[in-house]
Amino acid sequence: MKVMAYTVGDVARLARVSVRALHHYDEIGLVKPTSRTEAGYRLYTERDLVRLQDVLFHRELGFTLEEIARILADPAFDRRGVLMTQRARLLERADRARALVDLIDKTIRALDEGESMSHEEMFDGFDPSRYEDEARERWGGTAEYAESLKRTRRYTQEDWKTIRAEAAAISARLA
Repeated sequence: MKVMAYTVGDVARLARVSVRALHHYDEIGLVKPTSRTEAGYRLYTERDLVRLQDVLFHRELGFTLEEIARILADPAFDRRGVLMTQRARLLERADRARALVDLIDKTIRALDEGESMSHEEMFDGFDPSRYEDEARERWGGTAEYAESLKRTRRYTQEDWKTIRAEAAAISARLA
């Protein structure tokens, strides 16, 4: 059985990436072509395309090339499990985007109708939990971060309403 091989140009068109990106991925060992022609041209196989797809999925989720290399090099790498996790993350992003679009639509309607929105409505689409991973990464080892977690875990729905109302009042004064 003959193995199908794709040139770097073919792969670039298929994956909608630049030839330069593929050359870079090869140079750093992230996606190395299975073989080369006698003239030195890169040839990619199905296995290489699968790896490139994994790289591009991770890039879409904001991982650095170094992080992607570590993930894919892990002997415990479970492609199906990773894909399921990525799917869940993308669905969360889609939900957040839908909530923000809904909030923008409500805000436009309020503007068009000359009405004002309640302070709670003004901030319904924003989800501060999306910054939790970044905050943990940046400040997770600090006493201030630990104190912040301790405090916010005790907040009730009413506390959050008050906080949002105070934020809205500050924003209104600034405007």
